[in-house]
Amino acid sequence: MKKIGLVFPGQGSQYVGMGKKLYERFVGVREYFKIADETLGFSITDLCFNGPEEELRKTYNTQPAVLLVSYVIQQVLRRETSIRPYLLSGHSLGEYTALLVGGFFTFDDALRITRKRGLFMEEACPKGKGGMAALIGANIEKVEAVLKEISHDDYVAVPANLNSAEQVVLSGDMNALKEGIEKLKGIGYKKAVFLNVSGPFHSPLMREAAERLKDEFSKVSAGEVQTPVVCNVDALPIHDKDLVFDKLYRQIFSPVLWEQCVKRMVKEGVEVFLEVGPQKVLSNLIKRIEPNIPCYNIEEMEDIETLKDLLSRGFR
Repeated sequence: MKKIGLVFPGQGSQYVGMGKKLYERFVGVREYFKIADETLGFSITDLCFNGPEEELRKTYNTQPAVLLVSYVIQQVLRRETSIRPYLLSGHSLGEYTALLVGGFFTFDDALRITRKRGLFMEEACPKGKGGMAALIGANIEKVEAVLKEISHDDYVAVPANLNSAEQVVLSGDMNALKEGIEKLKGIGYKKAVFLNVSGPFHSPLMREAAERLKDEFSKVSAGEVQTPVVCNVDALPIHDKDLVFDKLYRQIFSPVLWEQCVKRMVKEGVEVFLEVGPQKVLSNLIKRIEPNIPCYNIEEMEDIETLKDLLSRGFR
């Protein structure tokens, strides 16, 4: 079998109704949702299936919800196919799903820690003070130079997600972002879009959230990393469980090196990518980063059936 890399999406891939078809079809999936409701102390099942969307979009709800749905899809995939991943990775929040699948987190701990992570990130910056903006067709050298020039103290704007050669997401103080985007107009990007997020994620303004999360890490029982996870902060595969929490701590206020993660997975030998989770955000990015490597989104049972056919033909 070809060497398969599983990748898991982050915040922004959520939508009302995600996971519902698998829930209705499989008893085992219903059991995971029941455990999640009991662990979190409210019906995340109802939130995933019925919304409202505004509530689902809140960071502290989105994070455990996307992890839950991605994980149950992975469990169905594992049951229905012979696939055993060669490498794992995830985008921001998705790294927690990858570590859950890789054996580092228990299901309960992963739900609790992503709920806390979302809460701390939400509370780290006053509402409206910070934000994020995507630059399409970005020139990263010019972007970094201008942002470094204008940033000081908490008046900061930085690259937060290095998603592909043409897409960079900035994060930081809202006024600093606006100044940077204005100065870069015509030289640093083709299009700028402010994102509908509740804070300046993956920027220095998240350091308080990182410190609070570090305290929560001490309450988690870490397992062995059974399948290596390529981490966001350095795009290197991690095998040693003793290094995981430091990387997750730094991930909160550091850029997500997604393009480098994908390239590293290919360098390590990955021949096929499967994005496991709602929507196709990462699949679309991977097709731009590594257009010669097959990439498939796995979300519904139909996707798994298609994958079975591909497996029977050796992905030819």
